[in-house]
Amino acid sequence: MHEINLQLNQLPYAIRADLTAHVGDTSGFTPIQRVAHHRAVANNLIAYKRSLYEPLAPSDEMAGVIADMLQGTNLSFINGPAHQPFPRWATHEIIKYLQVFMNNLAPVQTRLEQEAHQRAVQAAQEAARIAAQRQAEEAERRRIQEEAARLQAQREAEAAARLAAEQAARLLATQQAEAAARALAQRKAEEAALEEARMALALVKASMPQSAQTTAETSDGTSEHSAEHRPAREILVIPGPAAMAEIDRATLALKHSIDAAVAQYASATSPYLNTSPALAATAR
Repeated sequence: MHEINLQLNQLPYAIRADLTAHVGDTSGFTPIQRVAHHRAVANNLIAYKRSLYEPLAPSDEMAGVIADMLQGTNLSFINGPAHQPFPRWATHEIIKYLQVFMNNLAPVQTRLEQEAHQRAVQAAQEAARIAAQRQAEEAERRRIQEEAARLQAQREAEAAARLAAEQAARLLATQQAEAAARALAQRKAEEAALEEARMALALVKASMPQSAQTTAETSDGTSEHSAEHRPAREILVIPGPAAMAEIDRATLALKHSIDAAVAQYASATSPYLNTSPALAATAR
């Protein structure tokens, strides 16, 4: 990482070599992990150096000498009893460099942590947006499915209603046709019965002797001559539908008993009528 390498290059070679050796391999670390690890190792080295020698600020002349020695390959030149001034002076300078290294990487770590936090927030927001979008899409998909199911049910209900209406219409038409056929048949039967009744009446009148016909025609007690001289009165009667229905019913009732009436009439009058078959045929 550029920021770490920049700070490492500002250290004397011996301190940089010692710190790098303690840091170890960081190839699998993230940038923020690498910075935090370097700062933690530097802090541990400071604590370790303090445990060996109590730091003592050197004079400017000695600080220059120690700075030259720190450009060597290692820190093996620091040795001697703990109370000796030189190891304490060298420890002071090493700690100073390590502390500056830690301080310079602090804002880098803070920035990386803020960036990581911002990325985490953005990732969470993006995940929430995607989840909300998926939920909205799922809700829309369910709405479309429900609407399709509702329309399908509506179409099926409408088709069933149309079928029921058609069946009812066909049934009503069939019933009406059957009723019309029955009415027509009944009418034809009634017309046939009326015709038969009229024919029966004509036959009865034709089978009656002339004298009986004359008697029947003048049965109200007036003579034929009187009837001829009676003033004629012409009455025009136009029966309406109700009257025609009554006339038809009366005629049907007459037809039902016409055979019995004819037989009874013939039986009652035959003893008193002396009319030969030939005359009867002529009368017809």
